[in-house]
Amino acid sequence: MLRVRPKDTVGPAKQDGVVHRIPCECGKVCIRETGRPMQDRIKEHDRHIRLARTETSAVSEYAHNTGHKPLWNEVKFIDRDPYYYTRRVKEAIHIRLYTNNINRDSGIEIPEAWMPKIKTHNYKRAMQQRTA
Repeated sequence: MLRVRPKDTVGPAKQDGVVHRIPCECGKVCIRETGRPMQDRIKEHDRHIRLARTETSAVSEYAHNTGHKPLWNEVKFIDRDPYYYTRRVKEAIHIRLYTNNINRDSGIEIPEAWMPKIKTHNYKRAMQQRTA
């Protein structure tokens, strides 16, 4: 009898096309998107910090200017989208939701009229996750 084995699921760190949050020891976060696997981008941020390449990474610039260290073990996968533009929209939304961030910019422009609905949706989603 032939048995079919489903593919092993790919962990968030190995998925491409993700939005992720990098926490700092001071409580601030950096929210970024990447079309590549998240673990590859995190390794790059770490390398930029070690080599003091502050122009290529907001995380490196913040670490260099403050002496704070990112908490690499606590990087969190936030969202996923295979399409660049919609991933950028998601990144911008999460940057706006997490105001205590070290991002250099707010991502692409999100209409202010969207924010009340986004905040309501995000609150409802958070409440569902807590009760699940």
